[in-house]
Order: sequence, then structure tokens, then C-alpha cells
Amino acid sequence: MANDDGMSPEVQRMIQEAQAMMTDEVMEETLRSKAGVDPSHLATLLDLVAIGITNGAWRNSCIENWHAEGRLSDGDMMRINSYTTDAVRRRLKGWCIESGIISASSSALEGTDVEDMDVLVGRIFRWLTNAERRLPTGMTLGELARSREDLEEYEDHADRALSGFTGQMEDKGVRFGLLRTACHGALACSQWWAHPTWPDRVERFIRVLDDATEPHWGSNGERRERLGVEPPSVEDRDILRSTLLESPWKLDATAAEWIVDAGIGYLTPETGLSAATASDQK
Repeated sequence: MANDDGMSPEVQRMIQEAQAMMTDEVMEETLRSKAGVDPSHLATLLDLVAIGITNGAWRNSCIENWHAEGRLSDGDMMRINSYTTDAVRRRLKGWCIESGIISASSSALEGTDVEDMDVLVGRIFRWLTNAERRLPTGMTLGELARSREDLEEYEDHADRALSGFTGQMEDKGVRFGLLRTACHGALACSQWWAHPTWPDRVERFIRVLDDATEPHWGSNGERRERLGVEPPSVEDRDILRSTLLESPWKLDATAAEWIVDAGIGYLTPETGLSAATASDQK
């Protein structure tokens, strides 16, 4: 007999067995072997958690549908995703300080309980769903949503995603939930700002811009030609590098669109981590 979700007892059993195999050690090894990340380094772990939360609670929602409808361009998505990741990361780090977690090692998270995480998640939810929150594009979230119904659709998604984030901690502990979300960020979003490979991606992108013979541009450089003239804010490579590394959301709309069209998301960083398993930052 199936349960309320339509799952048979056999399917339920298989899911439970698979979940039982997921442990802190499995998540740590995944980060090491698949993403080249040291899970004991707290700052790096929090960066990846921020990416994972942003991808799950923001991008993989009706926001992506609004993007497809033309409400947001590819360049807009790059700016908003990086801005949102930064905001989530700042809240994670602020919460750590408030909780007395000042060690550089992620083992300091072991004494944290789910109630403490509920406070953090509540802050993230309120910030994400604030209709008056202004996006890097200049519009507010409410203006992007266009209707109360659309805004509520996003609120429902964010609530489900963040509830899932804390729900897994109730079963296996706070550190497990953070490690699992970090794996999500590391493997599903390796083209995102704040990912450990982002600095190498930026450096390669800067080099490629000044090398018309780079295979990235095609056999005859045709892709580079199709891009057209560089926006003024792209011409100064030092400023471009600094902005991409520190705050891509501060790019102007024209530059952000040009950079995405130039294929920054398709360049493989020279770090041994393949971009083949990554999702697009768009």
C-alpha cells in the first residue's frame, strides 16, 4: 500500500537505505575527491554553503521561469546570483560570530544545534522574500515578481527549500546539513562567483580576452568577432579583474551581458576541477 506521497513501502525502504549511507564522512570525501575542497576549512565551507542555499532557495525557483520569460537577462542573472550569494554568505558568517564560532576549522560547528540554525534560516528567508529588497538591476523583488501571486509562489519555494535545509539537520546534525549543502554548491555550481575555482576562472577569462587565437573563440576566432566592441568597463582589465573577483554584481548591465556572452561560464579553470559537472551561472 502506498503512502500519502504515492510511494510504496519498497520505495520508501530504498530511500531510507540511501539516506542512511549519507554521513559526514561521505560528504567530506565527496568535497575532497569531486571538488578538490578541504571540508575542514570553515571559510571555504561557508562559501559553498552560501552558493548551495542560493541555488536551491533562489535560482532554482520561479526566478528561472521569470528569466526564461525575459524578465531577467543572462547578465542580470549573473549579477543577482552573485549578489544573493554574497548576502547569504555574510549572514552565515555573522551568525558564526554571534554563535562564538571563530575557529578556522569547520569542526567548530559540531556543537551547534538546530534551534540556532533556525534563527539564521529565518533571517535568510526574510531577506530573500522581502518585496522591497532592491536587486542589483535596480528593481525591487516585488517589481520583478509583478504580482502578489508570483511573489507568493517564490515565497512558498523559498520556504520549502530552507525548511529542507534545516530538516536534514534534525536527522543528522547541523554539520551534516552544512556539508551536504556545500556539496550541492561545489558540484552543481562550479561556475559561480565565490566557488573556490572562481579566481582561476577569472584569470583565464582575462587572458582569453587578449588572445584571439584561443580555441575558446572557435577555430577562426569567429565567436570573438561576433561579440562586437567591448564595453568601456571591460576594456580596463585591472578594474574588470577586480570587479569580477570581488563583486560581479557591481558590473553595469551592458558589461555583464557582454561577459556572459563571451562565455566566462564555459571556461574550465586550470585547477583540475572539470566544469563538465557544473550548472550554468545563468
